[in-house]
This record gives sequence, C-alpha cells and structure tokens, in this order.
Amino acid sequence: MRKYSLFIIFIVGSLFVSGDIFAIDGLYFNAINSRYLGLAGAGYALGGSPVDVALNPANLSLVKGKKLEFGLGASLIQNRYRDRFQDPNPELAYDNDKSSNVVGPGPYIAFKLPVTETINYGITFYVPGGASGGVDKITRNTPTGESVNQWADVNLPGPLGNSKQIKESNSNTFAVFKLVNGLSVKFGNLSLGGSVELAYGTQKLNQKYYDITGNIEIPGQGYYYESGKNAFALGGILGANYSFSDSFRVAYAYQSHVGIPLNGGYSIGTNDPNYYRKTGVSYTFDLPEKHVLGFAFGPENLKFALDFVYTNYGSYLRKANQTLEDPWLPTPLGKTGSADAHLNFRDQWAVILGVEYKASSSWILRGGYSYNSPLVKSNALGGTTGGFFSLTDIVSAGFSYLFDSWSLDVAVSYNIPRKTIEGGKGTDWDLSHAVGSVGNANLTGYSYNARAGIPSFNIGAVKSFD
Repeated sequence: MRKYSLFIIFIVGSLFVSGDIFAIDGLYFNAINSRYLGLAGAGYALGGSPVDVALNPANLSLVKGKKLEFGLGASLIQNRYRDRFQDPNPELAYDNDKSSNVVGPGPYIAFKLPVTETINYGITFYVPGGASGGVDKITRNTPTGESVNQWADVNLPGPLGNSKQIKESNSNTFAVFKLVNGLSVKFGNLSLGGSVELAYGTQKLNQKYYDITGNIEIPGQGYYYESGKNAFALGGILGANYSFSDSFRVAYAYQSHVGIPLNGGYSIGTNDPNYYRKTGVSYTFDLPEKHVLGFAFGPENLKFALDFVYTNYGSYLRKANQTLEDPWLPTPLGKTGSADAHLNFRDQWAVILGVEYKASSSWILRGGYSYNSPLVKSNALGGTTGGFFSLTDIVSAGFSYLFDSWSLDVAVSYNIPRKTIEGGKGTDWDLSHAVGSVGNANLTGYSYNARAGIPSFNIGAVKSFD
C-alpha cells in the first residue's frame, strides 16, 4: 500500500449492496514520522531514521549508534458529500449536502541498536492507518420506495409512517496497528535488510434508519458489525541500499501482502425477535504489496530523495466479501448471507521528491511533493467514501531543531483536492439509493458526488545515545 496519501488507511465500510464503502485514497498516513512527512513521504534511499525498519530495513545501517524515536501524527479529513434524487413524484425528491471533519491520530515509537560493526537491529510500533467516518442522518427514500410503515412493517403514527422518506446514518471505524522487527547487514557499499511485521486490525460498522424527523430509530432495521479480537497477521519487508559514493545511493524495498482476518459478528435489526442473537461473519481485509525504487543524491548539507512507488491494489481490492453464518443481512433485493462490495481499486503509481537542507548545526529544513495516480474513478465512490479518491497531489514542509543529543522534528502536509468526484452509475451505493416505487425503480434520478482535502501534522523527537 501507498503511504503517501494520508491516513490512513483505506477503509471498507459496509460490505454489501445495501451499505456503503468508506475509504481514503490509500491505506496509510503520508509518512510514519515527522522527518519523512516533511519530505512528502520520500526517503527509501535517504534513510537515517529508526523507523526505517518498517520502510526499508537495509537503511538501518545508515543510522550510527543507538537511537530512540517517538512522536505523534494527526490528519484532519475535510469531506463534503452531496447527493440528489429527482423524480416526477415530489414525495420522492430530496437533496443532501453534508460536510464533516474527521481527525485521525498516528502515534509511533522506534528504537535502533547496533549489534556488531556490520549488523544493526530495529524495532517499531506504529499506527500506519485508520479512520472514523460516515454520513449522519442523510435523507433518502425507503429501500423499496414504499411508505415507512409498509417497508419496515411498523406502525408509526400519521405522516411519519405514511412518508416514503427516512433518515440514514452510517458510521465506520477502522484501524491497523503494526509491530515491526528487522535487521540490516552491511557488505561494503551494499546493505541488505529484512523485517517481520505483526499487523493487527480492528473495525466497527453501524447502520441505522430513522423516521424523516431523525428522532425515532426504526425497529427491525439496520445492523452493527464488530471484528473479533484475533485479527492478527504476519507480513514481511525486504530492502537493499547501495552507495555509489557519499553523495549518491540507490535503494529498493518490497512490502508483502498481508491478509488481516476481521472475522467477527453482526447484530441485525433493532429490537427484532427474529434476530435473537449475533451472527458470525468471515472476512479478510487485504493490505496489498508494494514496490519502491529510491534514489538519494547531493552533498551532506543538501540532500534530495526521489522515490518511485508501485502498489498492487488491483489484485487484492477490486472486491471484498463477508460471509455470514445466517442469511440475515438486509438488502433491497432481500436478505442474504454473502455480502460483496465492489471496491474497484486500481494499481497505483507514485512519484515523490523530497529536499533536506542543513541550514546550520542546529536547523534542518525540509520540503516535498508527491504525485499519485488516481486509485479509483467514479465507479468506486460511495456515500461515505468522500472525495478522498480525488487526492493525487501532496505538498509538505518541515524542520528539525538539534540540541544536545536530541532532535525535535515538526512537519505539515496537505493533500490537495483537485476536483469533485461524480459518483458512477451502477455502483453499490447508487443501486441501493436509486429507488422509486416497487416494480418501477427510478435508476436515473439519483446522483452523488464528493470532495475532500486533508491537512496533516506530525511532531516527534529523536534521542541519540552514542
């Protein structure tokens, strides 16, 4: 997966036709630590940080002595979602315009230790990605186009029960945590490294329906999903770094695919005796593999980092599937026990350029730019996807202040929203909202779009012991 677009984390929302998909353009923060955030994510050949164990472990050989690094990153996801349903029947027409701000924290801590003159060890714990978001009480028609009382088989009074419109809320919280151990071995100008990463994932999904006022939750509808406690998986990272001279290095890093078992359970309906217990669900979330070719060049006081990144999303995230123990999951086409989400991710390329300038013995300045090919088009937009897939450009800046044996590091970046993404026809989200009357669905009256910008911030510190 690509680390530059922010936070994390791509997020799968409800994985079925009646639900939605919430995702961010990529599965990671722009960078793990403050230094690399200031370079827009570049640094696979530049190296020089304890967190290299999770990026290119071969670069641990570039770090002299023992070092401890820790810090906190945060991203603010600023999303605007709009949709509209046009129909000859005025009872079915509506507009939504929702703006939201979601904060995602990313703490990290890393330690690097020399074992021998040529072998170095590193360990880090960090949050590579995750998010919490959704849409809150948007107006929509009932999934069948019938009145609330007819659709939900309830008996709400007067206009509340006779209305063909309801309020819908979806929430999704997802996070990945990683503990990484690795070694680098130096052979002259060549360094080789390998790491083993233990990944843990957690996810919660919630969908609720309310009457048109948004005050009464409709019984027997909606769901709640939560992953289990054993969502652990192993992955690996291999890396190499070759120094042609003191001012020119070339590096390569490979991060393996990781399948996190998010098996858990679904609670279906609200106060419905037909769903008297939680039903189990089988589901694996795939983090795709990544290849990075990096270059570092320039004199000691002015370093340039140039990385080319390829992430194989297409092989792993075109579709996601949840399999329930019981066929209880409601969709507009009836209840099901097998839920497919058509994510439609494409393979992604990225080019990142970072510059690091040592202005004095106490100050280091940084800047960077990253271009990322679009991860998806309109065929993957959903109500809680937001405009994250429009994010292709990232600019960043940062600095370090050195004193005694410490370095204080600060950086900011901004994912520039280039355009509003118009949702495609025939997507999971479109088909679940483009309804009219029973047997006469209006498949052309529904339209939706989204746009987002994501500023990120990171502050950290490095302590040198030698």
